[in-house]
Amino acid sequence: MSDTKQSKNLARTMRTPSVTALGVGAMIGAGIFVLTGMAAGKAGPALILAFALNGVIALIVGACYAELATMMPEAGGAYVWAKPGLGPFFGFFAGWMSAFAQLIACSLYAAAFGSFTRQLVIELTAHRPPAFFATAMSVGVLALLLWINYRGSEHTGKLEVWITGLKVAILLIVVALGLSVLFQSNDRLSAFRPFFSQGLGGLMSAMGITFVAFEGYEIIVQSGEEVKKPGSTIPRAIFLSILVAMSLYILVAVVLLGAVTPPHGKTVAAYLGGLQELGLMEAAGQFVPRGKIILLIAGLASTASALNATIYGSSRIAYAMGRAGDLPSALARVHRTRKTPHLAIAAVGSLMVAMTLALPIEDIAASTNIMFLLVFLMVCTTVVRLRKHWPDRERPFRVPLSPWLPGVGITAGIVLSLWLVQVSRVAWAVAVVWIVLGGAVFYLKDRR
Repeated sequence: MSDTKQSKNLARTMRTPSVTALGVGAMIGAGIFVLTGMAAGKAGPALILAFALNGVIALIVGACYAELATMMPEAGGAYVWAKPGLGPFFGFFAGWMSAFAQLIACSLYAAAFGSFTRQLVIELTAHRPPAFFATAMSVGVLALLLWINYRGSEHTGKLEVWITGLKVAILLIVVALGLSVLFQSNDRLSAFRPFFSQGLGGLMSAMGITFVAFEGYEIIVQSGEEVKKPGSTIPRAIFLSILVAMSLYILVAVVLLGAVTPPHGKTVAAYLGGLQELGLMEAAGQFVPRGKIILLIAGLASTASALNATIYGSSRIAYAMGRAGDLPSALARVHRTRKTPHLAIAAVGSLMVAMTLALPIEDIAASTNIMFLLVFLMVCTTVVRLRKHWPDRERPFRVPLSPWLPGVGITAGIVLSLWLVQVSRVAWAVAVVWIVLGGAVFYLKDRR
């Protein structure tokens, strides 16, 4: 029997630290390093509230994920749960959209990694590499992390713990230095007035574009077949990772808006918005010695860990859909010795490279948010439906105040996804094309 023939089971090797690191690694990635500057330009000081509200929504949706993941701890996440909860059609689309969301999230992280690498070379050598250098770095880090994922989930988890620890430590140092500058100011609150400088629309746009920053719990539930004691480990990892990420995002937003001095004639919001994905790095250089270089290194660690975690999640969705027959069955093959879905990893990796080369960063981010929000709607609805259809099924974790809390998650998802039309029409166009393509795949599969 060859090493690449199908095996029945993935290996249960991951514990709470590794699984939590997957979630934190995915959350404290592109959102804090790539999107913070963009979102500050849209919301101004209200960015702090945008992160807080997104964190609350994430806790609600994360609770829905925790209930379903402990009831059905399998690779595939929303795809596996929506089938019995909403039927085969919506079940297929939950997997189809979740896989695509994670694919384009990986493209976002890879593109950011390339941009940061090029900027770091400029800072260290005063030499400006050609634009294709960033693209080459993006593809290179994708190839490296695909290989690590192929080697096994235990290696993926250990790498995530180390990289996540590094970037969190750097961010805490930046926050401490920024707060010291802020507290030395005679008028600490002036930087935050007017709070809603860009209006309610700015707040909503910032929430919409940064919601992807809190999707790490989607990655956690993909570990259902590879984690020890999923009934307790998965809920614990979900809530720990959301709370860590939410706290860091709010602290970084406070420091970024309060400790940075913009060029004469510009507001902090306009300054940060103009810097785009390099906003945090450029601004932190004002109050952290060699801050830009330090933050670029942290950004590299951050985007690499988010990319590593999201490769893991997207390959498990492809594996689950192949196992169920909704995608080619070859994707369900598990390497005999590595115990990883090697063909699923190769397939999603190829698509990630293509998308990294095709889409600009802001449109990638908005497309990712739209797809995740639609998946979150289905997950929250599935919790309510399965409470009625399977009332006696064992649930190691239960969402409190159901159906009201899932209803809040559904409402928030609808409002934010519709608002993203204002941010990027290209993103909605990409989402619609992917949904139509999914409908065609489902129809052809059903006929066959």
